[in-house]
Amino acid sequence: MNGAAQHGTWSSLPLPIDGSDEHGLGLIDEATCVRLLSHGHIGRLGLSVGSLPVVLPVNYLLQDHTIVFRSEDGDKTRAAELGSVACLEIDHFDLFEHSGWSVLATGRLSIAPNDRAAVYDRLPVVPWALQQSSRFVELSVELVSGRSIR
Repeated sequence: MNGAAQHGTWSSLPLPIDGSDEHGLGLIDEATCVRLLSHGHIGRLGLSVGSLPVVLPVNYLLQDHTIVFRSEDGDKTRAAELGSVACLEIDHFDLFEHSGWSVLATGRLSIAPNDRAAVYDRLPVVPWALQQSSRFVELSVELVSGRSIR
């Protein structure tokens, strides 16, 4: 998703803008934000680790207003076990046109229960790192916002 735009792809199409913020950036409506999240597959997960902010890349899918990714045991699964607040950011930009958009989804992390994990296991959710033993992590989408610049 990052990098120069590939003209004609879903990520370079004009976005419906719902006004602008105090900085002149276009506000992307919630339905469009969810559509962009559903078409994306790589995002940056922001969470707190040891009281410090951490941003980690994840491969994800949006399933029923929930972001789903796989992770080996570590910071992401510990945060999920604690029900920590986290966010996922996706974006697209065109360096030549000086245009782009960004979507931020915020919610709470959790470990997927066994019944949903069995469903997720049939989906193409692949972790970044080679997996030894991984679990499915869910991020509920409780708040979503998006901005664009043209």
